[in-house]
Amino acid sequence: MLSKLNGLIETILKLAGGLLFAAFILIILFQVFARNFIAMSFVWTDEIAMFCFIWSVFIGAAVGYRHNLHYVVEIFPEDFVRTNKALKLVGLLLGFPLVWVLATGGWDYAQLGWRRYSFSLGYPIFYQNVVVALSGAVMVLFTIEIAIRDIKAFWSDEPMQQKVAE
Repeated sequence: MLSKLNGLIETILKLAGGLLFAAFILIILFQVFARNFIAMSFVWTDEIAMFCFIWSVFIGAAVGYRHNLHYVVEIFPEDFVRTNKALKLVGLLLGFPLVWVLATGGWDYAQLGWRRYSFSLGYPIFYQNVVVALSGAVMVLFTIEIAIRDIKAFWSDEPMQQKVAE
C-alpha cells in the first residue's frame, strides 16, 4: 500500500520536476535572447528561473532518495552481506532524523517567507521555500517504505535492493 502511494507521489514529482526544469531552461534561454538580440532585460526572469530551479532540485533530491541515488561509502566488500545490510539499516536510522528536520524545519523556514516578498513579482517567498518542507515530508514517507523493505530483507536471505522496483 505504502509502496503504491509512494509510486504515485514519485510519478507526480517526476512530472512536476521535469516541467519545472524545462521551464527553468526556457526562461534562461528567453533571458539570454532578450538581452542579446532585442536589447531588453526582464527582471522577472531571474525570480521565476530561481523558483523553478529550487523546486526542481528539491523534488529531484526526494526522488533520488527513494532510488538510493545519493552518495554511499561502502566500507566492506560485497561478501560481507549481513554486515552491509546492518550498516545500511544503521545509515537509514541515522538519516531519519535529518529527513525529519528537513520536513519540520523546512516548514518553519517556509513560514518565515510570508513576511518577505519577491522583488519584481511581489509573491510571498513562502511559495519558493515550502518545497524544502515538501521534499522532507516526501523523504519521510520514502524512508518508511525503504525501512520496511530493508528490515524484511535483513532477516531473510534475499539481498537488499539498491533501487526501488519500477
